[in-house]
Amino acid sequence: MEEIPTGVLTTDLSGKITYANETILQGTGYSRDELVGMDGLSAGLLSRETVRVLGEQLKGKLMGKPPSPLEIQFKRKDGSWMWLEIRGKALWEEGRPVGIQIVGEDITERKRAEETLRQSERNYRILFETALEGVAVIDRETLKVVLCNQNAARVFGLGSPEEVVGLDPVTAVHPDDRERVAKIMLEDGLEKDLRETNEFRLIARDGRDLWVSAVGATTEYQGKPAMMVSFRDFTERKQAEEALRQSEERYRTILASIEDGYYEVDLAGKFTFFNDAECRQLGYPREEMMGMNYRVYTSKEETGRVYKAYNQIYRTGKPIKGLSSQAVRKDGTRVFTEDSVSPLQNQEGEIIGFRGISRDITERKRMEEEKRQLERKAQLASRLATVGEMASGIAHEINNPLTGVIGYAQLLMQRQDIPEDIKKDLKVINDGGQRVAGIVNKMLTFARQYKPQRDYVSINDLIANTLALRAYELKTHNIKVITRLDPELPATIADGGQLQQVFLNLIVNAETEMSLAHDKGRLSIKTEKIDNAIRISFKDDGPGIAKENMDKIFNPFFTTREVGEGTGLGLSMCHGIIAEHNGQIYAKSKSGKGATFIVELPIVTRPEQLELAEPEVEEAEEAAKAKILVVDDEPTVLSLVSRVLTDEGHEVETIDNADDALEMIESKRYHLILLDIQMPGMSGTELYKRIHKIAPSLARRIVFITGDVIGARTTAFLSRTKAHYIMKPFDAEQLKREVNRILTEGA
Repeated sequence: MEEIPTGVLTTDLSGKITYANETILQGTGYSRDELVGMDGLSAGLLSRETVRVLGEQLKGKLMGKPPSPLEIQFKRKDGSWMWLEIRGKALWEEGRPVGIQIVGEDITERKRAEETLRQSERNYRILFETALEGVAVIDRETLKVVLCNQNAARVFGLGSPEEVVGLDPVTAVHPDDRERVAKIMLEDGLEKDLRETNEFRLIARDGRDLWVSAVGATTEYQGKPAMMVSFRDFTERKQAEEALRQSEERYRTILASIEDGYYEVDLAGKFTFFNDAECRQLGYPREEMMGMNYRVYTSKEETGRVYKAYNQIYRTGKPIKGLSSQAVRKDGTRVFTEDSVSPLQNQEGEIIGFRGISRDITERKRMEEEKRQLERKAQLASRLATVGEMASGIAHEINNPLTGVIGYAQLLMQRQDIPEDIKKDLKVINDGGQRVAGIVNKMLTFARQYKPQRDYVSINDLIANTLALRAYELKTHNIKVITRLDPELPATIADGGQLQQVFLNLIVNAETEMSLAHDKGRLSIKTEKIDNAIRISFKDDGPGIAKENMDKIFNPFFTTREVGEGTGLGLSMCHGIIAEHNGQIYAKSKSGKGATFIVELPIVTRPEQLELAEPEVEEAEEAAKAKILVVDDEPTVLSLVSRVLTDEGHEVETIDNADDALEMIESKRYHLILLDIQMPGMSGTELYKRIHKIAPSLARRIVFITGDVIGARTTAFLSRTKAHYIMKPFDAEQLKREVNRILTEGA
């Protein structure tokens, strides 16, 4: 008993220990003296349950039942418990039971291992059932599910794990992925752990496509080879990724297709993102623009304003719409933009930069400027038309009486009985009249009522001749003239006299302004060929033109000079002359930095045909005396013409209206008719038409006289009829020559 490895313990019927072998002593830590005599129940060495079970076993023994193993806990001396697997039997003496013998084996380590395993299995079951992923065990022979958790059932679209058991998982895979998944299960699943993640689609019972990611490992289930597969439903993530991808694709498509530039910059103003339109707008390649600071492409005059605008967005957090600015493209050209700029924020709401949409409005700006110029030209043309009408009216009112003044002055000067001192006075009158006539002609030129007399001219020669005319004045006013005249400049068809008048006016204006400003100056004149036009530039270093006056300088009667120092007609006349040549004249200036006047003329290589046959002035043979009818509503003209032609020996009749003249023509025969174009009642042109019906041959011997301007309708009429005409004011000699020439031609 002492040597066997099994523990042996005996007690009397009251429960006191009567014997314990060495194995029990070593296992419990008690000495024999301590243990023998100890009441196992009262000392707490055995639990009441143990005593109860032992009693039942002994009772069963008495009834002939074999004892069965019993696992109990026995308290060691140090207070710890040990597990014993025991069998008990009664001890008999003299035919009656006197005690109990307990034979036990220490199974403490086994029980500890079993508890560890039980706890592990419990933990595994908890993990298996509560895992966020779906977990399924698949038999490697049948490839069917033999075990799964609730999440696996949910992924498959079933209500409970029991419904999944027996399912062939491959049948639930989307047809497009089924072959790939089957290959993995058949080839890889039987040979190695499926440690790498595989993504594929499942078809749920409700028909939805589910995206799952799965990872597996080889294992055993109920002693048979199996695969344990863990899979997660990431359909929502996949849908979100797809939605994000589509959103980003739409975002990229929109940014790539819109004409407006889109950009993002950091707080320092450096590009962090932009679309292709922004690259095209600024003319830089993408690699150069990335990280570029806004100061590189923003014009210097705009930099401060743009900085203030972005600073305002940063301080207020509010966007700005319609921010206009000028950018300098890589090639140096300017581009006008209109931006809508908003703050760019991170997830915490902190402003980390700016985003903007930039629209190229260069073309719109150009069109607005063209519109403004056209409106300015239209306004100027309207004002010029008004002045032209005024000039026409003035010419009509002046030329009629002026004809009498000049004509009678000349007649008196030709008389022999007039004293010389009176003749001198008459000459003054005649010269004054001629001067007034010249002024009227200039007004008509300004009003563009006369066609230019055009021929081939050299612009360089005209400038040289004009400078020669002003050489003395320019020198005495300390004006240094620098010319850069293109020696290859082509000739063009133009009215040289009128152009010289324009050039002279511009030179004199520059000379005057520089002299008034600083008693000296520098005038640069340049000619050049630009495309199919000639450009002439007059640049001075005078005081320049005030900004508020730039749109007024070509207006009639506008002047900045003191009263009596300028009429304001100079530049207006220049404008009219250049416009008549189908050219343009304009100015560039900054106040205090001089002015540049630019004249651009088209290059014309073939002279234009004049619409009117101008009166010839060559001498004709002296005509025979004739009967002449003079029709004019101006008494002075009637008297003068009658006097001059009568002195020439002609028989002259006068009448002041067309109606009476028509009656005279129907009843009398005339060799020549002098006819005013404009008269009250029936006009001269209407009377001509009636005469043409009555006597076509007489109509060819009509000479129109007019103090009015030859307008478009009158010009067309004279051109169509080839009728003769003479303009007022005319002198006596001019009248004689014209009448003599016509009578000679008709003889």
